[in-house]
Amino acid sequence: MLDEPRVLVRGKADARGLVKYAYHTAAEVTDFVIMLDPATRRLTLGGTVRSQTAWLASRPLVFVVMTKGGALRWPIDALDVTGGQVRAQLGALLERE
Repeated sequence: MLDEPRVLVRGKADARGLVKYAYHTAAEVTDFVIMLDPATRRLTLGGTVRSQTAWLASRPLVFVVMTKGGALRWPIDALDVTGGQVRAQLGALLERE
């Protein structure tokens, strides 16, 4: 039970996360979930890609979730988009604005 991955952030029905390259939006992600694997301490992102641009091939990328108090940002270490679904490995939370 304690070794099971746990949900850290789950996007609400109307929520969207953004994959950003600098100030460009590389992709818009809905139905997203950020999970923590306690065994490896790795964060993973899963969700549905609503739209994407050529900026998605650029690096470095950051995943941004807007909150009532600002934004949460994680660096993207690895990213795969297949069939409209995104899977990504995230780094540690960068900043809370």
